[in-house]
Amino acid sequence: MPVSPVAGHTIDIYVLEECTNCAHAQRVADRIRQAYPHVTVRLVDLAVAEEPIPDAVFAAPTYLLDGRVWSLGNPSPQEISAALSLLE
Repeated sequence: MPVSPVAGHTIDIYVLEECTNCAHAQRVADRIRQAYPHVTVRLVDLAVAEEPIPDAVFAAPTYLLDGRVWSLGNPSPQEISAALSLLE
């Protein structure tokens, strides 16, 4: 049986509480959740994360799409659409 191409896509957004751009990341996460319900979105606070932080994460916010760096800083609506529409 073929596997759906949309199964299992995840965006992990690494943030810090004191980061001003990270506050906007919450709104970006909410928009992605609404527009792309097939994508799991997680916000990970670097200051309190209990899981290992990937080596590729060295700034906040950092967005990983399926484990790969997708955006350093908040992506624009156009960047979100270009990347995530391909997952549908």
